Amino acid sequence: MSQDRVEAFSDGVFAVALTLLILDVRLPEIQSGSTFGAYLVAMTPVLPKMGTFALSFAVIANQWVSHHYYFRQLTCVPLGLVWLNNLFLLWICFLPFPTALLGSHPLDLFPIVLFAANSLCMALTIMTMRVYSTRHGLFIPEVAASGDMGPQHSFPAIILFSLAIPLAFVSHYFALVCFAAVPLLYFMPNFIRARKP
Repeated sequence: MSQDRVEAFSDGVFAVALTLLILDVRLPEIQSGSTFGAYLVAMTPVLPKMGTFALSFAVIANQWVSHHYYFRQLTCVPLGLVWLNNLFLLWICFLPFPTALLGSHPLDLFPIVLFAANSLCMALTIMTMRVYSTRHGLFIPEVAASGDMGPQHSFPAIILFSLAIPLAFVSHYFALVCFAAVPLLYFMPNFIRARKP
């Protein structure tokens, strides 16, 4: 199948998922002419939803960057990889649901575990895509020789999302820290490399 077609379809799914995230963040009801303090009070219930929106946006944006870079290193896209990619997009599409649930109930166990499980499925699927590509020799020769795009690239996300599930039973805050750490772990090294002369 055409690689450009797979990437274009994937980009569309990413864009829709990112857009759906914000739909759960609704404006608070407040009268016109209210004071600044009244606005702050009215915004307080929206803060958890805004926080989970920002978290999920960072997770999906990180996945999009990784997905784009991964596909740029391939020589072809066989049908097996297309279906693995579709499975990966399923988890991306589903993420707005646990995001909305977590935004409404940020310290409840079930939304945290559901968010972690969905995110873990994303990470496991992209790792499976990397394993598939390695085993079938789909990476361009330089990348295959370096091993940069191998399954180990997915390990930090898999470890943190896996860890978040049992930690949620101990402390909800520990699980939320695991969620926030994942995009930072992937963003910071790229940021540091880009800053080097």
